[in-house]
Amino acid sequence: MTTITQDVVITADHRLTVELPPEFPAGDAVITVTAQTKPKNRMRELRGKYKGQIWMSDDFDAPLEDFAEYM
Repeated sequence: MTTITQDVVITADHRLTVELPPEFPAGDAVITVTAQTKPKNRMRELRGKYKGQIWMSDDFDAPLEDFAEYM
C-alpha cells in the first residue's frame, strides 16, 4: 500500500479532480477524502438571539442591604 497526501478539487457536481505524481502506480486504488470546512463563527450566530428577552433592573448597581456590614 502506498499513501500520499494530495490536494483535490471538488466540483459543484461533486466530482473529484486530482493530479497524481508520475511515480504513483497505475491500477485500482482506494481514495479517502477529508474535507476542510470553515469553522462556524459562533458569535455571529448568537448575536441578537436574546434581544428583548433579557433585562436588568434600574437598581442593579445599588448596594445590597444584606452586605451593608461588609462595606
